[in-house]
Amino acid sequence: MLIFNKEKAISICLKNTNKYVALAAEDLKKDFARVNSAEILPEITSYEQDECIIIEENTEKDSDGVSDESFSIKGDCGKIRISANTYMGTMWGIYTFCEKVLGVDPCYLFNDLELEKKEELYIDGIDIEEKCEGYTFRGVFINDEDFLTGLKAGGIRYIHYRWYTVCVAEDVMHAVVETLLRLKLNLVIPATLLDIDNPNEKLLADCVAERGIYLSQHHLEPLGLSHFTMDNYLRKYNKEGKFSYINYPELMVDAWTFYAQKWAEYDNVVWQIGLRGKADRPLWEEDIPTEEELRGYAKFISDAYQTQVDIVKKATGGRAKYFTSTLWMEGSRLAEKGLLKFPEGTAAIFADTGPSQMFSDDFYNIKRNKQDKYGIYYHLQYYCCGPHLAPQTGLDKLYYNLNLAYECGDSFYSIVNLSNVREFTFELKAYSDILWNVKGFDKQKYLDDYCALYGEKNAEIKKLITDYYGKLPEIDVKHLSKHHEKYFNYSFRKAPDGIKNFVVKEGNVLEHGEQIISCFHEPLPDRLYKEFYDELKLTICDYEKLYADFKKLHASLSGRMKKHLEVKWLLYTDTLLSIYKWYINLYEAKIHCDNMQSEKMYDSLNSAIESLLGYIRRRKCAEYGWFENWFSGDVKLDVKLRLFKTCVLLGRTPEFK
Repeated sequence: MLIFNKEKAISICLKNTNKYVALAAEDLKKDFARVNSAEILPEITSYEQDECIIIEENTEKDSDGVSDESFSIKGDCGKIRISANTYMGTMWGIYTFCEKVLGVDPCYLFNDLELEKKEELYIDGIDIEEKCEGYTFRGVFINDEDFLTGLKAGGIRYIHYRWYTVCVAEDVMHAVVETLLRLKLNLVIPATLLDIDNPNEKLLADCVAERGIYLSQHHLEPLGLSHFTMDNYLRKYNKEGKFSYINYPELMVDAWTFYAQKWAEYDNVVWQIGLRGKADRPLWEEDIPTEEELRGYAKFISDAYQTQVDIVKKATGGRAKYFTSTLWMEGSRLAEKGLLKFPEGTAAIFADTGPSQMFSDDFYNIKRNKQDKYGIYYHLQYYCCGPHLAPQTGLDKLYYNLNLAYECGDSFYSIVNLSNVREFTFELKAYSDILWNVKGFDKQKYLDDYCALYGEKNAEIKKLITDYYGKLPEIDVKHLSKHHEKYFNYSFRKAPDGIKNFVVKEGNVLEHGEQIISCFHEPLPDRLYKEFYDELKLTICDYEKLYADFKKLHASLSGRMKKHLEVKWLLYTDTLLSIYKWYINLYEAKIHCDNMQSEKMYDSLNSAIESLLGYIRRRKCAEYGWFENWFSGDVKLDVKLRLFKTCVLLGRTPEFK
């Protein structure tokens, strides 16, 4: 069966009248040009031809997209039919055809792997049937999106919070949404702290909504109202008061109602309810509440939950169907004690412990009720303690946690904190595959299929990727118990064999290194400086060898895999190695300073400086084409700032060339 050659392409018969499906059909059309060396586009018609792809009408036009996401792709004798009950199923059928027949990788916009061109494509026939065998809502949270906002100029935001001053540009957001669609993901929290009353920020939600994906909100902005959004609301509409349901309940209800009405303009929303303080703090800030106070707080928060649900149902005219509440920090503690009461139908969402990316006590201790819904919030990216600049989760830990939650019955909802997308495409694709079919996912096959892209070098790359994750530095979680804020209801359990529990990620290292700089001429506070140093000293030789091996493999490659390896695995290894070396030398410089060994201190600081300066120069390999300005957005971990502060210890500033 002809799909395309140098002279013509099979046509597309679009019988489906759904607006979201029509946009997916346009993506299908464009994919022909992406993989056809002659760039011949198929004709989109409303009638069948002798040779055509038929996108059939949904059997359940008015049905909720997530009610049935199954689809089939069947064809021979010149005709291919994509059929599904709901619009989401049809979209997934279209994008599956793009991936499995045309060869368009779902992450092609962000995975630094140029698509292969073909002069012609014929298939004998096709018979694919799929349905979701995993999580109902499969989502992504675009959080700490500094590289995305730095890539191109987006709209201005009005928020008194470092980093979140501009939005992701519209075309960049379209690229993110297209990628998530191709991965069969159906839920997006589109930005950190989204004020939908600002047209620049609303545009991000519009980019998601216009493609039929469900929208949701960050756990610190229930109904779309965060502490910072409240500041805008008060200023813009000349209101008096503060973000406090305790002291200003009527004002809070008015503000929740205002934002609920704006969010209610969208068809597909999973509503977040909750009650959080400023910058993701609990209501009681720094105080340590007594048990009696906890009970009072729990009742107060529970009442707020019900008030929020009532507001949403009124704003939507009863259309709202899906509500979630993320058990984060004190929410975990209160729920574990059985003190929180959720409105009927609200799904409780368990969050992993950020530093370890493993679940906390509440996940294990809270008894599930069969009639209730549960889900998870998981971090592939986690600003401050990493990972942020390079992937450090891996298939073993990712699958272990997603499968564990699935077996516990928490399969209603999953959201993953993804940040800037590009650094995490290897793990993101695995995440989407797992959520689609948890028990059908095979870690080894996933790795094998990826490594097969390297042809005869597949065994080498498989070993190096395995070593990349296997050699990550790890310290015993017993060191962590006294090194987290008291209102983080964190617990650090022993991980099963083969799972690295607390990996010393680049964010951990940069954070502790900056604290060393701040205390360079005074005693260090009680943190994990020595533990990090000892573990990194043990790891550094392994990563130097790994970097050399990746570099050798890179030199042996040509074509599209050469650039892909350079921007992905070679740069990831360089990132971690350079930051590890910086920390080791910085820590040693501090010891030399304490011992008044000036020459040794000077040499160690120069070595620390060179580690970051060399890395900043080498990472320019990833700034090309569409990604030309990628690292201009590095404002979260801010490697250049860490370099600057290190240079200042020697009375100078860095010279960037």
